[in-house]
Amino acid sequence: MSRKEKAILTKNKVFEAAIELIREKGYEDVTVSQICEKAGVAKGTFYVHYKSKEDIVKESYYSDMSEFVLKQYNILISKDKNMNIKDKIGKFLISELMFANHVGYTMTCRAYVINLTECISESSKHYERRDFTRELKKLILEGINQRIFETNQTVEEIFLYLESFVRGLMASWCFSNSEFNIVKEGEKYIGEILKRL
Repeated sequence: MSRKEKAILTKNKVFEAAIELIREKGYEDVTVSQICEKAGVAKGTFYVHYKSKEDIVKESYYSDMSEFVLKQYNILISKDKNMNIKDKIGKFLISELMFANHVGYTMTCRAYVINLTECISESSKHYERRDFTRELKKLILEGINQRIFETNQTVEEIFLYLESFVRGLMASWCFSNSEFNIVKEGEKYIGEILKRL
């Protein structure tokens, strides 16, 4: 295993330990020391990957989300080799909702607060920082090239439409105190949205 692969595994261990502790105890009651202990890493190792506990939350919706979404998406589409492009886009969007469900309500709410606050004070480059954004746009472009959409919208317009729905559902999930199953509801609505595109 290369040093880079080991570093990725270590970062994932830290991230998963943080998620588990935050779900169990709440964000305010979790310390960096507890995260390190649970992950089985030294504090110095933690700071190689993250600047602070807040940084875990902030980065969760960037690099960690990208890794999770792309992995989950590939698992979902591997089940049907003949899946059409609209269904692939649907699976991609579901993978995003699966990430919110995976990290949990508290992390998702915190990520909104932290990342939106960053937008106020500086240019966040939100979409550019998420690797999976490029993959979704490739799928949309493929759909446009195959003429599967009944709209004349551009890649950017369709992307904004779909991502606005996903982000809106995540926000609604947060506002409802996670009272509904975000993945199950998302599947239902995403199917309807894609039919109308």
